[in-house]
Amino acid sequence: MPLSVALGTFDGLHTAHRAVIDAARIAHSLAGAPCTPAVMAFREHPQAVLSGKAPCQLLTQSDREALFSELGVKPLYISFREIASLSPAAFVRDIVAGRWGAAAVTCGYHFRFGAGAQGNPAMLRDLCNMHGLACTVVPRVTYLGDDISSSRIRSCIEDGNITAANAMLGRPFGYNLEVVHGEKIGRTIGFPTLNQLFPDNFCVPRFGVYASETCIENRWLPSVTNVGRRPSFACDELRSETHIPGFNGCLYGKIVGVRLLRYLRAEMLFDGLQALKKQLSADVEQLKVL
Repeated sequence: MPLSVALGTFDGLHTAHRAVIDAARIAHSLAGAPCTPAVMAFREHPQAVLSGKAPCQLLTQSDREALFSELGVKPLYISFREIASLSPAAFVRDIVAGRWGAAAVTCGYHFRFGAGAQGNPAMLRDLCNMHGLACTVVPRVTYLGDDISSSRIRSCIEDGNITAANAMLGRPFGYNLEVVHGEKIGRTIGFPTLNQLFPDNFCVPRFGVYASETCIENRWLPSVTNVGRRPSFACDELRSETHIPGFNGCLYGKIVGVRLLRYLRAEMLFDGLQALKKQLSADVEQLKVL
């Protein structure tokens, strides 16, 4: 079966990305035949090739693959290095039509492709017409009047504006990471936590405490998550620490999902464990009014 291919970077799979993917899912109506929806998926971020430094990741690779599956699209993995020097015409001829055998393509209104980013949506339409491919250009998708983009979402996450980030993502920002051992201080005051370490170059939220939800046995439970270095304990290790009220199970070594819902407060330096316990109790109470 021929493919209808969504073209783009798709590093965040946010609402603007999903609009292009949704268009690929219905492109068979333009192609005149059933098509399998697919998405171009770079093995490395284009900026890693162009500038030597990739932006921080909004998704781990495993989470991105899970979202592709959830969206019902086939990822077409390709190295940006392989296509970076291709002309727009060669990209469409050799990759889109030749290698992938696409019958239809979709892209966003600001899509650029080919060596030196010479190609634009108008050129893509013309090249698709030459090869008998249907082409859909998706109009801009905005939030509060401005374009939704991965860079804008990263800025919101790093600023602690998780509400805006989640609105643009179309889902709560989160991570599925292994639970590791901590110092087990929380359990001594009735607030056991699950500890997770962020992978290299992951988009780390603003340090502080968040209302969150944590997936335990396929159920999302209310929780409170601290992101940072815990200044009260002179800890230099960056981590996510999550307390799930009422849960005391053992999760060490398991991959657990945490979603951040709302920024509650900044990290604080406490005089002792009782002061910490009092503040944690107040943090948990805030979950009841969200």
